[in-house]
Amino acid sequence: MAKPFETKIQDLVYNVDVGIGLRLIKAGLYCLGVLILMLLYTATQFHGLKEAEAMDYGQLGRNLATKHQFVTQCVRPLTMWGLIEKSSKHSPMVNGHPDTLHAPLWPLVLAAGFKATRVSFSGDNAGGVFPPEQWVVIPLSHLFTLLTGIMVLLIGKRLFDKRVGLLSMTVFFLSDTVWSTSISGLGISLAMFLVTAAVYAALVAVARAQEDLPTRKWLVPMGVALVFCILAFLTRYATAVIVPGIALYIGLSLKKRGWTRALIFIAVFLVGLSPWLARNKIVSGGLLGMAPYTALIGTDSFPEDALERSLSPQITAGAVAKELQHKLVTHLSRYYSQDLRTIGDGLLVCLFITAFFYRFVRTPVHLLRWCMALSALLLLFVAGVFGDVTARLFVVFWPLVIIYGFAFFFILLERLQLRVRLFNLAITTLFVVLAALPLILTMMPPRVGFPYPPYYHLITRNVSSLLEPVEIMCTDMPWATAWYGNRTSLLLPSSMDEFYEINDYTKQIDGIYFTQLTLNKPWVKTLLMGRDRSWFPLFESRIPADFPLPHGMTIPSGTMDQLFLTDSMERLRAK
Repeated sequence: MAKPFETKIQDLVYNVDVGIGLRLIKAGLYCLGVLILMLLYTATQFHGLKEAEAMDYGQLGRNLATKHQFVTQCVRPLTMWGLIEKSSKHSPMVNGHPDTLHAPLWPLVLAAGFKATRVSFSGDNAGGVFPPEQWVVIPLSHLFTLLTGIMVLLIGKRLFDKRVGLLSMTVFFLSDTVWSTSISGLGISLAMFLVTAAVYAALVAVARAQEDLPTRKWLVPMGVALVFCILAFLTRYATAVIVPGIALYIGLSLKKRGWTRALIFIAVFLVGLSPWLARNKIVSGGLLGMAPYTALIGTDSFPEDALERSLSPQITAGAVAKELQHKLVTHLSRYYSQDLRTIGDGLLVCLFITAFFYRFVRTPVHLLRWCMALSALLLLFVAGVFGDVTARLFVVFWPLVIIYGFAFFFILLERLQLRVRLFNLAITTLFVVLAALPLILTMMPPRVGFPYPPYYHLITRNVSSLLEPVEIMCTDMPWATAWYGNRTSLLLPSSMDEFYEINDYTKQIDGIYFTQLTLNKPWVKTLLMGRDRSWFPLFESRIPADFPLPHGMTIPSGTMDQLFLTDSMERLRAK
């Protein structure tokens, strides 16, 4: 029998007051608060990409969307050498240059975003942010950040309780580390989500296997964890460190064939990577392309960008091993004392480290902590070899640090035995505010401006437009001219002799573009007497008689902030 109208009204009022309606209102207000925070942070802190690698990923995504090939317009002499030496084709392929440095998933996600939104790459909005960054790159990063927050809630509830999960998610969204990573455009937010989701799926799979549920009940989440691990690797190669940690957790948690399942987990992971590894082997001769060579960046033989700019790097096994050992020891000391211990925003890191001296009662909680510590330790060694770019991936462990830090905080709070509930609430609120303090201070004035020098998309586009789409530009920031200017761009070779070699025997270069990245280097130590001394005459307008690009202009006009040289004065006048 249908309820009377008055009863329906009473039920509605009850639901809004204390029932499901109240929970929906609270959830809606919470989501609205997070979205407002996200928009405020983006508006105050983002005015364009600052990272060279982020621009590299952007132009790779555009090429996937438009050309349906994993090719790059940012060509490095190192990768040209790699294709000549390692590939069966023996051709550097300046046009249609296959990318052999980056993992493919983040560019693929960007390509899907570009195609779905049909965003314009014209960049003609005077003074504004480059449209693809504003409407695709940053929103996609924020999307994965929001999804990671949901994973934090689910892991916190599974390992501890709803209170830990909810407050951990709140602090995650109040973290300056999280949002600064999200606006970087580097795809680390995607890697963080995939790693966190893989851990959650593994927790569910192991719990179901321990309960002796039917095989399909635990095999499905185990398969999901595998898929997330594979996708994380295809986002950032260094995230492979999560696989030994999850495998160790499986082996220690399952009494029946635990280690067998752990080995199968690793084996299937490797099988899932085989198509991409095979592609790299065919294209460049190495399973990871030219990415392993980046470990040499920052060594004594290849300081700063010397390796990427070299067309014929002199690499000897003995010297490489010795220099990598020195680099590893140096970086380990710095990362252990700084990066690893400041993985997030302060207080929670302290509690997380202290919690290793406390034994949690529940076995999954206890084991997962040590297994993730193994993965973090492996990443420490990998970052020691590959440097700061890899060290930034420590942030993928930040969600777990928050969860364990909050759990230990509540343990300490309960041991205070405060009888007044208001005191507990006040201390918890103070703790959340202190955790959010870096975010609050970051969003306060002064505001962040455009990343010039040297990156400003309007200037870069105007300079790039001096060349036709089929012509080649040589520059010290090819990632920017490739992304903003949509021109095939060659990284400035280490010497003018290598420039001549490429121009005369491989591909004609139609323009050369120097920015503050070169012109602001130490004048005597680097430009006059150092590694870039062969280029020094160009900066003093003493252009060699046989140089193919004798005509130039300064940018902005009349200054020496930037310099562009080309083969024809008519080209400059026409623009």
